[in-house]
Amino acid sequence: MDPHALLTAGLLTVADDDKKLHLLAGTAIALAAREGDMTPLETCLLTLGAGLAKEAWDARGHGDVDFGDAAATAFGCQITLRF
Repeated sequence: MDPHALLTAGLLTVADDDKKLHLLAGTAIALAAREGDMTPLETCLLTLGAGLAKEAWDARGHGDVDFGDAAATAFGCQITLRF
């Protein structure tokens, strides 16, 4: 089985709903980017940037900083690359 598919399945089965939402947000961003004719690299960089921007927002007192959330957001791009 593809390691990316295993990681995706693992993220979707995590009890932490916040990580699932970050993964889904990253997937939605990636799908929109691919519809806009962005390359796969640009798509993944965009999702990574979105995840880091959200954590920067959290660091300014709007939430809890968790780089696992940024990673889950960025990981959403691989779904559009694999399927």
